[in-house]
Amino acid sequence: MGKKRRTGKKEGVLLTILVLFCTFLTGCAFLDIKDGGLGMTNPDYVEPEEESTTSDHTESPDLGEFQKEGTTSWLTEAGKAALVEEQEWLRDYGAAFGASFLGYTPDYSFPGKEYQRAETYPYLDGIPEDHIIEYTGDEWYVIVPAEDGWKISIESCSWNDDFTESRTEDLLWESDDGLPLILQCNLSDLYSNVQVTARKGSREVSWHPYYLTYAGEIEPTDGVKQLLSGSYMPEEGYLYGMEGSWYCDSAKTDAGEPYFYSVTFMTGEDGYPLDMWYYGGLLDGEMEDIRFFWDGNYAYGDPLGESLEFWLNTPDGTRSGTIWLELDGECLTIHEMEGEAFFPFTSGSVEKFYLHPVAAAGENYDYSSNEIDVLLAQSEVQERLELGMAIRDVDGMDTIRGEACVLFALGTEHPDQFVAEYYYAVSSSGLVYRMDDLTGEWEPI
Repeated sequence: MGKKRRTGKKEGVLLTILVLFCTFLTGCAFLDIKDGGLGMTNPDYVEPEEESTTSDHTESPDLGEFQKEGTTSWLTEAGKAALVEEQEWLRDYGAAFGASFLGYTPDYSFPGKEYQRAETYPYLDGIPEDHIIEYTGDEWYVIVPAEDGWKISIESCSWNDDFTESRTEDLLWESDDGLPLILQCNLSDLYSNVQVTARKGSREVSWHPYYLTYAGEIEPTDGVKQLLSGSYMPEEGYLYGMEGSWYCDSAKTDAGEPYFYSVTFMTGEDGYPLDMWYYGGLLDGEMEDIRFFWDGNYAYGDPLGESLEFWLNTPDGTRSGTIWLELDGECLTIHEMEGEAFFPFTSGSVEKFYLHPVAAAGENYDYSSNEIDVLLAQSEVQERLELGMAIRDVDGMDTIRGEACVLFALGTEHPDQFVAEYYYAVSSSGLVYRMDDLTGEWEPI
């Protein structure tokens, strides 16, 4: 028999070694960093990249910083500078916040007053809606905290029967960001329907918004000051360099009753439009029965100033439109053009007016036949007319301090009679007097 080859055993050993070697190599492929912390790693393993939502792998911005910056982004450079000055002024006087009266209007847009408001309070330019608090009333105020950290709260309030004590009710708004805010409030000129409170640490300051018409400023209290921006008396406008008022006595109502209008276009020292005063009523001979008194603003509608856009504040809201002017010497013809009627109480759309001039600064002027315009320039008279009172001429004249004066009565119109409540006298030199109810003496305003 031939001999068997002995290679089978050797081949089996080699096969076994080869299998073990392959198993070892294959096993290494599974012993990677995911292997349960056995301390064995695969040097060829590469951590897979996580999917990114951005192709350039840029870092995302800090949204918190953007939101923080956004709270003041509406302030212009001029607004920031004015706000810094305003707050320094308040801190110098130890005030918690300051306030100013912006005007009477049902709408904060203040048609026609944007330019003046931006000039006086540049930090209100672009103020966001969440810093405009609208509550019941037609008075508007700007409020500025003295610095960050003062928490400003605005709450509605009510009063007892004799208006000596108030109590707060609903929280309307609250913030401690130290930024200006706008507040609409007050149905009555006699008492406020909101309370503004500032709190910081142990200190607390409360104030009920109230406007002193005769002073042209807010009524201050401890810790609350009139804002620097609004703490000056005007040096232009009505009776300060304007040309005069325009008077129409030829209008008639639909029933044929004689009617009059008086309108004054006030300009600033630069000659640009400022404010407008407008009043009128029934005529009985030379007696004027004043039925309305409005204030407002106007702007030139064309480069020549022949058309005017007007905005008038009335008890029913803002009346606006466009009028066309034709000037011929001291005669002014006013045409209604677009929008709401400029002559709402008569049937005509075109009326002729004549100039009632006033004195230039420093001149000694005779106000004879123009005394009613002088009287209507008084803030206390304006306030009482807004409350619904009426003005009547009083027969006869009186001599006060050597001057002949025209007499007027201010009171309430009833269906069967007129009840006089205040008496005024106006001299030909433009001085205005009020009668003291107790003594009957004339005292200058």
